Amino acid sequence: MPKPKGAIAVINRTYRLISPLFGGGAEPKYADAVSVVRTTSLKGQLRFWWRAARAGGMSLEQMRNREAEIFGAAAGEGGRASPLLIEIALLESGQEKQPFFFESGRNFPTNRPEVAPGYVAFPLQATNQDRNNYPVRVGVRFRLQLRFPEEFREEIEAALWAWERFGGLGGRTRRGFGAVWPEGVGALDSKTLEAQWKQYVKAGNPPEGVPSLSGARWKVVSLSWREVVERYRRFRQSRNAGQQPNRPGRSHWPEPDAVRAVLGRAEPKHRIPIHSPLIRKLPRAQFGLPIVMHFKDKGDPSTRIIPANPNLERLASPLIFRPLGEKTSVVLVLNAPRTPPGGVHIEGDKTALDNHWC
Repeated sequence: MPKPKGAIAVINRTYRLISPLFGGGAEPKYADAVSVVRTTSLKGQLRFWWRAARAGGMSLEQMRNREAEIFGAAAGEGGRASPLLIEIALLESGQEKQPFFFESGRNFPTNRPEVAPGYVAFPLQATNQDRNNYPVRVGVRFRLQLRFPEEFREEIEAALWAWERFGGLGGRTRRGFGAVWPEGVGALDSKTLEAQWKQYVKAGNPPEGVPSLSGARWKVVSLSWREVVERYRRFRQSRNAGQQPNRPGRSHWPEPDAVRAVLGRAEPKHRIPIHSPLIRKLPRAQFGLPIVMHFKDKGDPSTRIIPANPNLERLASPLIFRPLGEKTSVVLVLNAPRTPPGGVHIEGDKTALDNHWC
């Protein structure tokens, strides 16, 4: 039986965080102990995942018009109020835990991997500029209620589905922080996710520059979040064996030698590139920008790889991984731009490097 025109739909769900919350509060790098889950942040997540799931086959104008109907628009974009009402009731605010701490006699912070893997939690560790080790928040539970016109049910359910499986709360959700899971929902496997994908993801090319699930690739793996992080770390930091214990050799990746060649500076022992002939490529730029290139030897040029367009500060990584449970995670590669408009730039050099470098 069809719903009467003007009918209001209500969705009620209870969630728990299954990985630590990274920031997300009004103060940078802190989770607010009172407003742990903020409605503005959650609506932003639902907007993003609605575009990712439902903008396939749309033009940019069509996507913006439909998005404004559901989520509203700012005054400069038409000034439309959202018919979606979000209410959040915090059930458990959780506890703060420290991913890093200072050991006696050491100048550098030590990681507590059981709290959060250091490789992805590094922005929380103390530096020479800021000697604070920042906390994460664990054990958070909350109840969510969404109220909206029944005509938008399919769109809201798709956005909620995508956010629950690929998104999260707070910062660094693309690296698994702030992962949420609805209580009462069983473990997710590949067969179930594939069926849900067909139900919720709208096929077709998305508007240019809009990250999309249409055309994306994914895999459910029987690994914990920490195990996925460790595999990612080994991949990103692949190196030759060093000549001394605990001192790894040179990177297998071409960026270090490419940066040395572009800037014309190299430690004498690194002047001969590890690949012959020299590979002038910066492939890790496809995993997000900026990339900080920090060399330990004084003769090598520490720098950053950044978007060449001065109006762009960063490029989000198309790679997302996050837990779905204790020993299950999902790895997703969004259908998204791999390089920024205008190419990339190595700080210290005036040349914009086109997309053939990435």
